[in-house]
Amino acid sequence: MTRLSFFVTFLLSIAVSLGQATAENGRSIVLVLDASGSMNARLPDGTARIDAAKAAVADLIGKIAPGTRLAFRVYGHQSPPQNKDCKDSALVVGFDTVERNGPAIVESARGIRAQGYTPINRVLTLAAEDVAEEDSPERVVVLVSDGKETCEGDPCVSAKALAAADARLFVHTIGFGVDAAARRQLQCIATMGRGSYSDAGTSKELAIALGEAARRPPAPKRTEVVTATPPMGKLQIKGAGQDNHDVFDAASGQKAKLIRPSTGQQVDSINSLWPTVDLNPGIYNVLFGNQLWKSIEVRPGETTLLEPGILEIKGAVGPHKVLDPETSAAVAELMFAKARTALIPSRFSVTFGELVWPDVEVKPGQTTTLNPGVIKVSGRGIFEYRVTLPDGQTAGTVTSGNTRLPLPPGVYILETKERRIPVELKEGQEVEIKIQ
Repeated sequence: MTRLSFFVTFLLSIAVSLGQATAENGRSIVLVLDASGSMNARLPDGTARIDAAKAAVADLIGKIAPGTRLAFRVYGHQSPPQNKDCKDSALVVGFDTVERNGPAIVESARGIRAQGYTPINRVLTLAAEDVAEEDSPERVVVLVSDGKETCEGDPCVSAKALAAADARLFVHTIGFGVDAAARRQLQCIATMGRGSYSDAGTSKELAIALGEAARRPPAPKRTEVVTATPPMGKLQIKGAGQDNHDVFDAASGQKAKLIRPSTGQQVDSINSLWPTVDLNPGIYNVLFGNQLWKSIEVRPGETTLLEPGILEIKGAVGPHKVLDPETSAAVAELMFAKARTALIPSRFSVTFGELVWPDVEVKPGQTTTLNPGVIKVSGRGIFEYRVTLPDGQTAGTVTSGNTRLPLPPGVYILETKERRIPVELKEGQEVEIKIQ
């Protein structure tokens, strides 16, 4: 079975299960679909994620139980990424029985174009408002995302507040090929929203999730015991580097009070000297470079472990900017004096001169090493030569003051006054060109 068919079947199984419960128990469901730019990424079989999602929606409508009240909300589909639109969401089809609005949902899904940001915090609030209008014993949000929040706010905090405000609200989340940070955030949303999380990342995980989804009863109500002074929890960063990782309360945005367990001393941040701290239970954001790792839940008497990945560049000259591929925001910068850094496990793009090394995956607890090729030019006197791609795009320059230019593997042209010299670079290879 292909990755696409697994995902279609997976989403369908949840929808059918929810739809059957609707007919029997009076549920209303709003399906929330990710159409951010990252949904254009390809699955192993070559299918774009957004096309897989469209097929899933069509299959869902064809087989969902009659009488189900369903609505369809989409986010990230209206604005290109350069607009940085954190309000990009629309209820494209409002609530009605699936017999009446099913064709409209299928048709609207066909026309979706994935392109923008991932404003999960906003869309979650909007979806809860959508379903709040329904006079149903259970109001259900099913949120599908292939990534984490790219805008302001913490959706886990919002899920907690929304569930507290509406006892009939349940939020289920589905991670579609997500990284570790996005998975943690979606799990936190589901936990706070009295729902469940399902991972659609691999065939094995999908098969397990399918069986669980088919048997899963409505989430039981949780009884929370509140004490006057709950015990503190611990937050640990495994493999914390020399950088300071500030910790912020996700609800207030204020820096958290961190205590070093061994001495009881208050510290400002987490780093290699004290990778574990005590702090009050709650939901936190942790700083990695210029990026916040959001939706980190710390529970009383428990240790929450964060396991970042390491990105390093061999022979770094820099500055090499590490970019979020969806927003193009710089999350870190590497150079000769700092050739490695701890990052949130995710995918990034890294700049080399005027070019970008795309789709660099940083995994939890692992070191990802980029080993660029290098064009080295030696010559007499003062010189400055442009290096381009075969199509003429500038890759960078080499000068008498900076004779080495690290670049991603590929074919380049060194332009001198007299001629154009083709250069084929392989990963880790240095090609020296002597100009007489």
